[in-house]
Amino acid sequence: MNLDARGTDGPRRVRDRIARLGLVALACVLLPASASAAKARSHRHASAPASAHSHAHPTLNAMRSWSAPTGTRVVFDFSAPVTLAGPDSGASRMLALSVPGEQATLHVGVPSTMLVRDSAVDSVRVMMTDDGLRLYLAFTDLVHFTVFTLAAEAEKPFRVVVDVTRPGAVAAEDRRLASIAAAKKSQRVRLVAVDAGHGGEDTGARGYGAMEKNVTLSIAKQLADALNAIPGVRAMLTRDRDFFIPLHERYKIAEKAHADMFISIHCNSSRRRGHGSGTEVYFLSLKGASDQADKDLADAENAADLVGGVPAQAEDDMVNVLYEVKRSSMLERSQLLAETLLDHMAAFAVLKSVEFPSVLVETAFINNPHEVKLLKDPAFQQRMAQQLSTGIKAYFSKAGVTLSPESSDSATGSDNSR
Repeated sequence: MNLDARGTDGPRRVRDRIARLGLVALACVLLPASASAAKARSHRHASAPASAHSHAHPTLNAMRSWSAPTGTRVVFDFSAPVTLAGPDSGASRMLALSVPGEQATLHVGVPSTMLVRDSAVDSVRVMMTDDGLRLYLAFTDLVHFTVFTLAAEAEKPFRVVVDVTRPGAVAAEDRRLASIAAAKKSQRVRLVAVDAGHGGEDTGARGYGAMEKNVTLSIAKQLADALNAIPGVRAMLTRDRDFFIPLHERYKIAEKAHADMFISIHCNSSRRRGHGSGTEVYFLSLKGASDQADKDLADAENAADLVGGVPAQAEDDMVNVLYEVKRSSMLERSQLLAETLLDHMAAFAVLKSVEFPSVLVETAFINNPHEVKLLKDPAFQQRMAQQLSTGIKAYFSKAGVTLSPESSDSATGSDNSR
């Protein structure tokens, strides 16, 4: 049931994959605002120009790293598929991988050493030997690692991915989320999980110099600040900086913290550059996606896992976990939340529900030259966050959820970090 899709041209379609997620869309138009460019976040990386892909032999065109709360991801971009020799998982203080039997090369301009220097990875070194190209990763301690490859996908080249997990980091993160849940209960606050869509390898949609992952993080942070200013409400971020989180992990974070609500922030995008305007809000429907635009959105967001770097063998489990509907009552609450948000802001989109009302907010169109100026404008981001927070407060009232004015202002001051 598509209640209103005026002013939209359909979300971006990344690839045909799964469309098990039924979505109901609500939409409205954007309010005008002034614009000023915001700088995108930068990361350690080195890359070669696109012309490198024309080489006859595989070329290492880029390498980069992403630091997350539980570990580090190191990514190597190749101009063509390569066969690796080395362990695919294990525990060690160093990892050596090689590309034997092929004349793989390091592209001119890509440094042979990349310093990471976080709590999991110290450095990465590339060496050319008589036996072929070799990759060495020096870890900061005895760590667990997993190595896998990703085929070229959308705008992403063939990639070799090394995920490094610090010993005890997962348990420490679980304890942090448990402490948030305990604080929520003792301080009698309602906890809202704010999810900044995409991140790390998964940049999301792009438009006129803006990347979706950066816009969503900025809006999510401001929304968390606005929610924390409401008596009886506290917010936590699924990510507070630029790193990748698989879709199913985003919900697990909220569930472990016993969140009362999940709101995921995204940017809209049209398949036709420059077309589409406004905001949409989506929530899960038991009847399935209602029209092609809804199916396209489901395909696009599902494909984010593959683009961001989820190994293929994890997909089936991810789909089963992510799209299982456990409580139909939460679907009704998700619809009420979506409708209430649209009453207080200019357009958004909603996702799925598991243990709590959940919505996905598709903000302005990032590939519309006018609307991308709004998305990059800090004043517009702040106003959008304020409208969302006002809508969330109104939802609690409509749903009969009591907000305790006696709750401590310091309830979850540290909950916004991961």
